[in-house]
Amino acid sequence: ARSVTVSDPVRPSRITVPGVANDVAVLALPRDAENVPSAPPISDYGKTVFAWSVPPDPMPGDPKGNVLLNAHTWPDDSALGNKLLDGLEVGGRIIVRGTSADGRPQTQCYQVTKRQVIIAATGSYEYYERNGPPQLALIVCSPPRLGPGNWLHRTIWYAS
Repeated sequence: ARSVTVSDPVRPSRITVPGVANDVAVLALPRDAENVPSAPPISDYGKTVFAWSVPPDPMPGDPKGNVLLNAHTWPDDSALGNKLLDGLEVGGRIIVRGTSADGRPQTQCYQVTKRQVIIAATGSYEYYERNGPPQLALIVCSPPRLGPGNWLHRTIWYAS
């Protein structure tokens, strides 16, 4: 795989995952009171969008660290996270569209290098890496569901 250096950090606004999700909105959200990246709202709209953890977390195009993204998984299989679980594998592409600091439209293309399933209660230090190579880190809840809002696993995709 060839590597391209990107010099302009981008505020993501839309993401396409070919064959899985087309031109999906990205909500720019701060971390919550527990310092965890915020998820989209629990709503019909919220289940269809990505959330992005805003700076000081890395932006797409920053020279190092993980761009933290997340999406919801729903028990009725109707949310964006469900589509990602069903269709996004290693080698898959993630296309991020947004704007640079000076307002210019930017497109960045990523390829999934790793798909990892973790125990939710254990968490993942790797997901929060700020000093490693620049990449996307996309996390969703994954089965089994133990109860409302309580899923045993998380699936994380890393893409560079």
